[in-house]
Amino acid sequence: MNNIFNAKRFGRLFIKHSTEHYKSYLMSFGVLVGVLSLGIGFFTYINNDEPMNIALQTGIFAIILMLAGTMFTSNIFSDIGDKKKAIPALTLPASHFEKYLLGWLYSYVIFQLVFLAVYPPIIAIILNTRHWPVRFEVFNVFHQRGLGSVLLVFAMMHAIAMCGAIFFNKLHFIKTAFIFFIGVMLLMLANTPIIEMLIGRDIVAAVPFAQVNFYEGHDFFSIVPSGNMDAFFTCLTTGLAVILWAAAYFRLKEKQV
Repeated sequence: MNNIFNAKRFGRLFIKHSTEHYKSYLMSFGVLVGVLSLGIGFFTYINNDEPMNIALQTGIFAIILMLAGTMFTSNIFSDIGDKKKAIPALTLPASHFEKYLLGWLYSYVIFQLVFLAVYPPIIAIILNTRHWPVRFEVFNVFHQRGLGSVLLVFAMMHAIAMCGAIFFNKLHFIKTAFIFFIGVMLLMLANTPIIEMLIGRDIVAAVPFAQVNFYEGHDFFSIVPSGNMDAFFTCLTTGLAVILWAAAYFRLKEKQV
């Protein structure tokens, strides 16, 4: 029998995990629907003049996807950090890769598919509870501009949360979020002096991987990334996600030795 992956063994592992955790997953689904309904309902009823535009709908989609997705991912390997549950989880007759793949499928693939499936009908139902003087557009996962970039960022955020779920034994989400925001802050602080050193000028503002603003005498200049920056962003984000997913897998292997 293959020591890395066996379809029958993985199928039994998937069924076992689903049977043991379906109640908690259904509760999580209920909470997700409730949060979406409250968030969308709030923005719908505070505006009496017009319905939410598509940009706001996409923004709500992105924010709740990132928060809910990372929180769910942070708890996917919680058994490993629990002394009472760690031994059964680590000695379960399945390979390291199969246990990792199970957590990855539930927290990334299944969660994302569920979220994509429930968001459009919820927002459509809530928007249609009111009579609007104008026609409105509803978020569509098949024809939504910017959705690809949101899902790409979510892949990287999921990879970060998965690393935290395996590296930390307790308070996975809080510790991971703390390190993430510290890292972003250090990147922002280091970005400005590095750019100033490269271009030899004092800059007004510089966002990492975005535009740079500076004065040359009394003239204001703004350097904007070229069109191929989108391809660079895609490659960078995908590469980071893959590296972090791999790091999480090898860390899981260490915990099972």
